[in-house]
Amino acid sequence: MSYRTTRLALEKSLTSPTTTIPPEVYEYRYVKLKIRADSVVSELWVYIGRERDYLLIPGLYCNCKVFTLKTIINKTETHCKHQLGVYAAIAMQKYVEVELSIDEAYTVISEVLNKGFTVFLRRKLVARK
Repeated sequence: MSYRTTRLALEKSLTSPTTTIPPEVYEYRYVKLKIRADSVVSELWVYIGRERDYLLIPGLYCNCKVFTLKTIINKTETHCKHQLGVYAAIAMQKYVEVELSIDEAYTVISEVLNKGFTVFLRRKLVARK
């Protein structure tokens, strides 16, 4: 699926009365990472799951298997539940925002991709409470 198709499907899903918002949105499981490198600020999202964490770029990427297989390879779905969730979390402002250095962001990304979850970010979130 193209980026445009995915974005349109996600926007349409959020306005559809038949769409069920994933309960994880209400649990604030979506984390917006604001990554600072010198004067540049970048953004990346992480879904903190019960068993696995996922990296997200809204409307563009999720590292879950469903997104990879059904959206990118087979092109049978326009998005995964994590993409729908992050769009809903943004629209409803139900997310946590964390500011990280580039080195800290690298740690989070590396942990999610290599281990399936990020101990570093989870500790940082618990320390905020």
